[in-house]
Amino acid sequence: MSSKIIFFRNVLVIFTIILFSSCKEDTIQPELYGSISGTVLDDSTSSAIAGANITTSPPTSAIVASSNGAFSIEDIPVGNYTITAQKNGYKKGSVSISVRENTTTDAVIFLIVDNGTNSVPGSPADPLPSNASVNQPVNLALSWKASDPDAADSILSFTVYLYKSGSFTREIVASGINDTMTEVEDLDYNTTYYWQVTAKDSAGLTSNSETWSFTTMAFPDNPLVYSIRIDDNYEIFSNDTSNAVPIRLTDMVSREWWPRYNSRRSKIAFTSDENIGANIYTMNTDGSGIFRVTNIPVAGYNNYGVGFCWSYDDGKFFYSNNDKLYSISVNGSGRTTIATAPAGRNFREVEQSPQGSKLVVLTIGSNVYDSEIYLMNSDGSNMSLLVDNQPGITERPSFSVDGNSVIFTHDVSGYESQDGRQLNSHIFIYSINGNDSADISENKPAGTNDTNPRFSPDGSKIIFNNAPNDGSKAPEIWIMDTDGTDRRMVISDGFMPDWK
Repeated sequence: MSSKIIFFRNVLVIFTIILFSSCKEDTIQPELYGSISGTVLDDSTSSAIAGANITTSPPTSAIVASSNGAFSIEDIPVGNYTITAQKNGYKKGSVSISVRENTTTDAVIFLIVDNGTNSVPGSPADPLPSNASVNQPVNLALSWKASDPDAADSILSFTVYLYKSGSFTREIVASGINDTMTEVEDLDYNTTYYWQVTAKDSAGLTSNSETWSFTTMAFPDNPLVYSIRIDDNYEIFSNDTSNAVPIRLTDMVSREWWPRYNSRRSKIAFTSDENIGANIYTMNTDGSGIFRVTNIPVAGYNNYGVGFCWSYDDGKFFYSNNDKLYSISVNGSGRTTIATAPAGRNFREVEQSPQGSKLVVLTIGSNVYDSEIYLMNSDGSNMSLLVDNQPGITERPSFSVDGNSVIFTHDVSGYESQDGRQLNSHIFIYSINGNDSADISENKPAGTNDTNPRFSPDGSKIIFNNAPNDGSKAPEIWIMDTDGTDRRMVISDGFMPDWK
């Protein structure tokens, strides 16, 4: 084959390679970046260590901590890193972190003085929960493994440190323990925590574990809220329907009760006597963001904070104060008088229909047994008697989901005494259009009272309290069908329930 032919063949091959290479589209994945901001501290004094050498794995930049122990690494690819600090006179220390997009991740590295004598204990390792675990409970056990190379039977003691993401203040959650496990409780939900274990041998030599992290679970979307009596106080809790450990939403020195979800189930209103009288407050469903709405309290005859409701559109409240029925914006402005009770009577309870057109109210005399239920328009007009005064207590009216019925309780025993005791309280559903009522507590255990009923959001169930009529046991929370069947206890200690 001639050299000319070989030359042209080689040119053709090269041209083909270039052609195909130029036609192939390269896919380039964008690289995401974040930053690290950290501090190097002395383990025994928590003072800053200047001039420590900082390296990372995977490698990024090798830098030196400043005079106040601070260092930063900017614009590094997102991912998991181990940051190591070294300084003459100290043992090497490290911490594992995760770098996220457009986020500065905080890191604190504690270094232990190197005294150059006997072997230090092995660094605690193998943490549980494992490093960077997520969805952890707010009450959990922290455990690890550790050994002393100088003596197989040496007894080590441990100190456990814990701190939240973004905080440089370490809390000692266990000190001088010999067990390789400790429990932490009442952590914040949806929060990243860092923890570290220091091991000390009988000679006083110490070693640090790496700094590990875990993230707690999101706040549970519990359907039930209610109050629990604690000593002479009441606090508000949430729970599911399995009678699990309740989650406390309020922690005040006063009484907090009558929790009520708004229609969107995004806020909870309640009354508290933290200030003078029982005023209306709101909070988020996790107990945060508490806000006082009223300055004139919910008050009147035999009424200490139970006479209020959300409006159907969540924009305001209706509430009672003696013989006046008010409306007020959720931000505390625009208080307006809606209605005045009949002479010699006070408003006590109020609920608005889900459609927003009607109010059902309970009026009461100075005697707790002197109670009547009225229906009126939401502007206070056209007030008409729905359930007249009868022997025994009548209370807790509220609407069905379709607004065509009203649920309430009445003590069918007709018992009346000065202490307001009830002997046989039943739940009734009153049909507004049919002008008749049905007793749905016929399956109630003898010697108990059914109280505080409310319809479920879908209208298929009723939630209520049941308790012995002699007060020998705390009220329980029950649910049942709207015809009174399928009664079952869901919470063993709770009062004034509501659900979403």
